[in-house]
Amino acid sequence: MNPAWSWLRANTAASLWCIAVGLSMMALWLAEPAGLAERHPWLFGMKFNAALAFVVIGTALGLAARGHARLPALMMAPVFLYGALALSQHLFGIDAGIDTLLHTPFVDIGTSLPGRIAPNTALCLMLLSLALALRALTGRNSAVQVAFGFVTVIIAAAALIGYAIALDFAHDWIRFTRMSFQSASCFVAVGIALIFTGTEATGFHRVTLAGVLGLATYLLLLAMSYYELARYEAAFGITFSNSDAGARSTLSSLVLISGVLYGALVAHLYVSSRRTRRMAADLAESRARLTAIIDNAVDGIVTIDDRGIILSANPACTRIFGFTPEEMVGRNVRILMPEPYHSEHDRYIANYKRSGEAKVIGIGREVEGRSKDGSVFPLDLAVAKLELDGTVIYSGIVRDISERKASEQALIDANAELEEFAYRTSHDLRSPIASSLGLLTISKDMLAEGELTALGQTLQRMEQNFRRLDHLIQNIITITRNRLMEEEARPIALRALISEAIDALSHFEDSKRIRIENHVPAELTIVSKPSKFQVIVGNMLSNAVKYHDPKEAEPAIDIRAFRYAGKLRLSVEDNGLGVPPASRHLLFKMFKRLHPNRSFGSGLGLYILRKSAEALGGTALYEARDKGSRFIIELPDGD
Repeated sequence: MNPAWSWLRANTAASLWCIAVGLSMMALWLAEPAGLAERHPWLFGMKFNAALAFVVIGTALGLAARGHARLPALMMAPVFLYGALALSQHLFGIDAGIDTLLHTPFVDIGTSLPGRIAPNTALCLMLLSLALALRALTGRNSAVQVAFGFVTVIIAAAALIGYAIALDFAHDWIRFTRMSFQSASCFVAVGIALIFTGTEATGFHRVTLAGVLGLATYLLLLAMSYYELARYEAAFGITFSNSDAGARSTLSSLVLISGVLYGALVAHLYVSSRRTRRMAADLAESRARLTAIIDNAVDGIVTIDDRGIILSANPACTRIFGFTPEEMVGRNVRILMPEPYHSEHDRYIANYKRSGEAKVIGIGREVEGRSKDGSVFPLDLAVAKLELDGTVIYSGIVRDISERKASEQALIDANAELEEFAYRTSHDLRSPIASSLGLLTISKDMLAEGELTALGQTLQRMEQNFRRLDHLIQNIITITRNRLMEEEARPIALRALISEAIDALSHFEDSKRIRIENHVPAELTIVSKPSKFQVIVGNMLSNAVKYHDPKEAEPAIDIRAFRYAGKLRLSVEDNGLGVPPASRHLLFKMFKRLHPNRSFGSGLGLYILRKSAEALGGTALYEARDKGSRFIIELPDGD
């Protein structure tokens, strides 16, 4: 149970007790049961006015506990005034006329004047009303309020104990003026609520206050006993010793010894409570530090019991698996596992408990996890077995290694691509060189024999070989530059850049007969890296020109660009040869010439196009048309 909540309930109980006792006594006085009063006069020890005061006190205490301030404080003003007038009647021997102001007693039980409360009752009413008014106005405990409650509880507790041990002076400070046991019980209840509710604000500890309260009550009772014994010794000449000191000396020694023992006990309680509080504070700090470390850990940390039920999960598990900690705690850890781990996990735990053979515990390995949406992803898992107070739990540390696995696969793919690139490049570089060397030997023979016509044809073939070689080297340079070149992004006017690329195609054969339309809006811009973007546009246009259909009466190329869903979409559409369905899976790969009889390029153009788009954070797409092709580049909109 929460300590603050339990003391709040004690506060409410004290309030209800005062109201119940006060209303009951008021009802008794108003009913005027003469027979009951004759048989049990002690029931009428609480006077009508005092009963009404306790109803007011109980109500004010309940209101203050619920946050009210002014009303409870105002309610305490007449209670304090009543107590002060009642006490002044005893001190100055006057009659203020308050004893029978609201009700005239129907019976006199032999305690002072009818309706008059005892001086100790009046003093406690004053102290209690002041303490409760302070509580209501400040909304918290203070040292002054605790002191008022402290004195009230000591006086009332001494009166209650006086009834139990037949010590009249404990409740009768003046003869025939008695604090009733009903009043004493109400004072004790309210005083305890005022002292111990919200005590932390005063800097005192409840155990210390309780010990000092007990010691003070005990010493007060001893002092009262000493006083009574001394009075009876003087009145009747009773002696308990042959020495001159008599009973008072004996009792003084007893009080001194017992007080020292009780004080030592209280001091021990105080020191122990301070040590306990320090230990609790250290433990709380350690737990807070550990919780902070676990909650802020990058890796997920899950604990389960020996049945596989999740006991705790840190916030990182939410990022990894998608479940909140509340959704995981209390459920079997299998919810985080795909098949076959999902079905085999409980059997694995049972086998481990039976044989002690560990497959993951204390070892760690790569496994697969299942997220809340059902997707499966790779994990690094390390499990440790912990034994705490005879209970076995398992702590698992998980790390999502999807990015690492993707990087590893990308590295494998890159290495394979690099090997293929090196092989094909060396082959394609050597082929025209070897062919040209052979043609060079033939050319020498033709020159020596004077076959000039055939020599011209041979030199033309050599020129084609060298052009192919130069084109391949240019593509290799482009690929290398795109990989290595660092470039700042800046705004690019798309229509102007595409117009420049169109002008650069004028050297291509048949480019004059192809209708090229630039539909890009003049105001459209993108923030990107100019060199890479130029490579993309150049390859898209040159590819469309090279693979136009010579048999098409009106060959056409249309360039469009627009923004959508946070992206820029650039498309080049033609009515050329298109891509055969059987060859479409080879698009964007290295050294793939899909129309080798139409063009003698290196087969790197679409590969360079895709790599350049990926370098800018985008992607390259292909869409087949009824006649021709549409190549598309989608890039992040860096406007």
